Amino acid sequence: MPGPLDGIRIVDFSVALTGPLCAGMLVDQGADCVKVEQSPVGDLIRWLGTSVEGISSMFQVANRGKRSVALDLRQDEGRAIALDLVAGADVVVQNFRPGVADRLGVAYADVAAVNPDVVYADITGFGPTGPASGRRVYDTAIQAASGLAASQTGINDVQPRLLKQLVADKITAYTACQAVTAALLARANGQGGQHLELAMLDACIAFLFVDGADHEILLDGDHSGPQCVAANNTPLELADGFACIAVPNDTEFHGVAAAFGVDSSDPDLATIRDRARNREKAMAVHRAVRAASPSVTVAEAEAALEANGVPFGIVRAVDEVAADPQVLANAVFEEHDHPVVGRVRQHRPPARFHGTPAALRERSAPTLGQHTDEVVAETGRGDRLADLRAAGVIG
Repeated sequence: MPGPLDGIRIVDFSVALTGPLCAGMLVDQGADCVKVEQSPVGDLIRWLGTSVEGISSMFQVANRGKRSVALDLRQDEGRAIALDLVAGADVVVQNFRPGVADRLGVAYADVAAVNPDVVYADITGFGPTGPASGRRVYDTAIQAASGLAASQTGINDVQPRLLKQLVADKITAYTACQAVTAALLARANGQGGQHLELAMLDACIAFLFVDGADHEILLDGDHSGPQCVAANNTPLELADGFACIAVPNDTEFHGVAAAFGVDSSDPDLATIRDRARNREKAMAVHRAVRAASPSVTVAEAEAALEANGVPFGIVRAVDEVAADPQVLANAVFEEHDHPVVGRVRQHRPPARFHGTPAALRERSAPTLGQHTDEVVAETGRGDRLADLRAAGVIG
């Protein structure tokens, strides 16, 4: 089945991860997408990390199911082809630095002139204006500027720490994807197309401040605690592994104590309010749990934590995740043979639509320019492909 966005057409001018992943999630849900790339390298993430013939793991996941067109937007004819493509599109995605889309002739004003009903997602790093707006931007810069890197510190730990993944890119991609679908809904309700502006900085601040900036939200509150209720969470060491737990309510607090043979019967610890008034006693129970846990195996801890109603997760290495029994039960992963790179294992679209089931039309990401002739011919230039290629307009 094609999915809930069947019939939606996207032109994706973006590179790296934020824009491509935004468009890729829409493709996962049924949209058709033409990815415009510049020869001879194409999207830079084709070559980052594990990569075979210009298909990296990251590129595969973010661009599966798209059609790739190698097109030189710096040439008038290349720009004309691009505008013909966007004239029939529902969504345009780009993540150039401010001013670049204007120079290439694919800014919102250019696109809206040929397609006023388009939803135009304009993704930047720091924003369209301001002192940092013109900087080149990657994930690390936004982790720093948004507070994400500093928020990874804890007690007696003041060194900022980057999350070891492109979290700022992914946060922004998910935010952009939701914004695009909201704009499509508004258009379906008669509000017309529109220009969406989204800065990575803004998306990541919004993500962090939900739970990671206690002192910056309730400005007159008690700021003696950490900025985030999760700031002191650390894995629980076991004899042959680690577990992560959370025990905010009464059942869970007393449950984890019972699971590791720690006495929590003191009336001063009975309820969450009691524990808030007697924090040192509560912390003594937590310390006792951590002192006892290294003598308990993973299997023993799983049984005891589950029996006592404690939310927990056993820490899995990344290469263990696909074989986890619950992941298998959820049928998260699928495998197929990519015509260029060979065997690929990738996650399915995580949301299941029972009314409009989404299945990937094409599981593989495209090679650079794989669909150039096909797509350019759709603009009425099928008889000029050789000339366009000789002129370097297409690759």
